[in-house]
This record gives sequence, structure tokens and C-alpha cells, in this order.
Amino acid sequence: MSRIPPQDKKIKGSAAVIYSIVIMSLGHSTNRWFSERYNVNNAWIFNGTNGTLNNNNVNNTNQVGAVTKLSVIVITQAMGFTEEEQFGNLYRIMKQTRKNKRRGRDSVEFEVNWTPLLVRAMDERNDRTLRIRHNYTFLTPRPRWREIFATEFGGRMIDHEICEVIIPEAEKILSPYTYNNRKGKGSQAAINQLIEHIYEVTVGYTRPARIVKIDFSGFFPNAVWSVAEKFICDVIDRTDLGRDTKAYLRWLTMISVHCNPAAHCELRTAAHLWREHIDPAKSIRTKPEGVGAAIGRLIWQTAMGLYVNDEIRWLTEDCGVKLVCFVDDIVFVVPEERHQYLLSLLPELRKRLAAKGVRLNEKKFYDQPAVHGCEFLGSHIRPNRIHLNSTTYHNALRTIDELNTSRHKDIDKLVSVFNSYSGLLKNRTDYKSLINLRDRLSPAWWQWLEWDERRQCVTFKPKYSVNERLNSKYHLKLKNNDKRTDSRADQPAQHREDESRIAA
Repeated sequence: MSRIPPQDKKIKGSAAVIYSIVIMSLGHSTNRWFSERYNVNNAWIFNGTNGTLNNNNVNNTNQVGAVTKLSVIVITQAMGFTEEEQFGNLYRIMKQTRKNKRRGRDSVEFEVNWTPLLVRAMDERNDRTLRIRHNYTFLTPRPRWREIFATEFGGRMIDHEICEVIIPEAEKILSPYTYNNRKGKGSQAAINQLIEHIYEVTVGYTRPARIVKIDFSGFFPNAVWSVAEKFICDVIDRTDLGRDTKAYLRWLTMISVHCNPAAHCELRTAAHLWREHIDPAKSIRTKPEGVGAAIGRLIWQTAMGLYVNDEIRWLTEDCGVKLVCFVDDIVFVVPEERHQYLLSLLPELRKRLAAKGVRLNEKKFYDQPAVHGCEFLGSHIRPNRIHLNSTTYHNALRTIDELNTSRHKDIDKLVSVFNSYSGLLKNRTDYKSLINLRDRLSPAWWQWLEWDERRQCVTFKPKYSVNERLNSKYHLKLKNNDKRTDSRADQPAQHREDESRIAA
């Protein structure tokens, strides 16, 4: 059994068949082998390129032993896929899963030894032994303390495998006013939609209207697994896929939704911070099995959009109410004369949501005239203008001050942090605040950075770009893809005239 390279000897049985396919596709070898039961008396027969090479008796203890019996590729045969096609499909999903997250710890660990891990993932799908074994959880303090549950790279692959099928079909049934994990429907799109509703209902702030905002209490922690699984499976059944493919996807959904992350997870934040900052009612670590959605999982982000879709469609299509729903926040905009009608709908809405384990938060209820504006997704929407939430802006100032006083000048972190906040500010009527944030930067940073006037962000000077620094340190020849056309921040004081003009 020496045809497997020493470093890959843990690949056995049916995995070895696929591994040999991978090796051949890479041009390393043309050898294929497998092992299976020979007959009643003899344990195993080894079949290589030269035919039968070993036929040892079951009682022989000093001969080569069995590896494992070649499992039947049930799923690939049922769906009409060859082993090579299934492996190629998983490889494509792997690349899709690691997109924009390639530097993550679990992504790196998977990619270091991706070939045998991908083969094992395929075998586990074929013999129905696939499980999500490792989950982890951590807390994020901004904009407020929140619990995030995520899973291993292999578990994320399952989510992507399901969602690439159900998301296009789910788009056909989701309300156009539901903004949650949908392409082109992020937070900024939700804000823009709310502004359009306000202008339409008030006719440009010339007619009285009301803005009513409600919130779901513990939307993710109180989600019921069986309800979410049903919504996903209903979408799978709507597709035009074959019966066996649908059954396979429903099985994957069951594995993903019912993995019970709270029962076996790694804590990546100190345990005492949970006691200090997280309400037990809002943590899925305190929930019984069958309740609690992992907020960091793609499958759950998709499922929770479907979770309240029926209620959103009932309000918009049957009741004729204008609203915007972003995850667990709903903002209504109604003419003054329909205000009481909207309030009369809330008891029925509570009743419908209670059947799914969702409760409206009694402490978060906003009802004001439209001219007063409202706060939505970290922004203050006012007549003819929109401002960034003051808490978010003060967090930006504090973070810049911390980076300025840090002994280790991490320019990569500074660029990432500053441009994240500048992106929020330049999409609102907060140009003066953006300039103040830029001037908050210590003068020491400008020896490496410059101000891009056109894009309103900080960028590296050409010789300090990431690729140029790698070239200098490791003697590489990476290309610098910087295509900026307007960079003038060697002397930030040049922009004092712009500030004076804006202030005036």
C-alpha cells in the first residue's frame, strides 16, 4: 500500500480513489487503486495498475491489513454526478466560502491541507456521516455588545452549498421591502427606501404623516430550528431540481440547522464578559436545544429573512402599509389619517409572530410625526438631510485617537478603520465631520499615507503600498495595481480652503 505519499497516508478507502483522481488531474501520478473484500476466507484484495498484488488470509497477522471497504457513492449516482464532478463542485464551493475570508484562522487551517479535507467532506456526504463538529463564539463590543456564533470552514461550506441554490429561489418570494442578507439590499439601500417612503407619503414634507418603528425582541436567540428548517425546505421544494437532489439538500439543511452550536462551542472571548455585557435572555448559550439561531451563519441569515416574510407581505400587500424591514427592525410610514388603522394592526401582528416564537419588544416603540425624523440603522433621517449616529461618530474619533497614541504604527489597520468610517460619512450629509475626522490623524501618518480627494479616503503613497512593502521585504515582483488619478495628501493643509468653503 505504498502508492499514497507518506504525508497523505491518512487518506484511505474510497477517499483514496478520489485522491488518486486529484493527483492525476494535477499531473503527479497515473496510479489508481482501491481495496475491497475478496471472499469469505480471504480478507482483502488490493487492485493496482498491475492487477491483484496481494491476497492475504484473514488469519495472517504479519501481512498487510485492510484499509477500508470502498463505499458506494449513493448520492453521486442518484444525482447523475461522477466522482470527479462532485469533487469539482466541492472545490468550487470551497473557493466561494473562503472568498474575502481567506486570512481567517479556520480558512487558513483548511487550506493548508485542503485536498484530503475536501475528499473527506465528499465521503461524508456520500455515506451520510457529515456533521458540523466545531463551532466557536465571541463577543463584539461595537456598536454594542453582541454575541456572534460561527462554525468551522467545513460547516460554512455546507451553508454556501445550500444557499447558492435557495437564495435565487427565495428572491422570488421575499418581499421587496425586506432587507436582510440580499444582494443590493444592504443597510444603505434600506435607508434610501425609507427616505423614499417618507417623501412619497408626505409629498415632499407638505402633508402630515407618522413614523412608527417597532423591534423584535431576541429575534435570533428565540428562533425555532424546526420553523426555520421548514421555510428553507419549502424554498428547496419550489426549485426545478430533481427529487434526489432536493432530498440531498433537505438533508444538508437538517445537518446545518440542527447542529446545536451552544452544546459544543469554543469560547474566543473571556467568559466573564458574557456575564458582564450579555443578557442571558439574548444568548443562545442559555437556550434549550431546538431554539436559537447563530447570527454569524449564512444559513441563518438567509432563514431569518424568510422567517417573517409572510407577515411583511401581509402588511404591505393585504393591509397596504408602507414599511421597511431590516432584520429585526421595522419602520412604518403612514399618512396621519391612517395612523390609528396602523396601530390597530399591531395586535394581529403580535399574534402571528407569537406562533413562530417571535415577540415585539415593548421597550422599543417609536411613534412621532414624520417632520421629527427618526433614527434608523445608525443614521438620523431628517427632512432633506441625513446624519451619522453621534455614538458611531464618537467611536470613530476615539478609535483614531487610540491609533494615534499606539506605540506600534499599524498603517494597514489605520487605513482599514479610517476608510470604514469615511465610507459611512460620505454617504450622508456629513462632509464637515469627515474633514474633522481626517484632521484628527496624527501628522506622523502622512509620511506613509495621502488623501484621495476624489474618493474621500486615505490611501498609501505608492512606495508604501502593501505590494511594494512585500516586494521590498521578500524581494518579490508583485504588481502595484494602484490606479488613482487624484492624490494630493503630501500636504493635508492644502484642503483648508475646502473646509472653509463647506463651513461657509
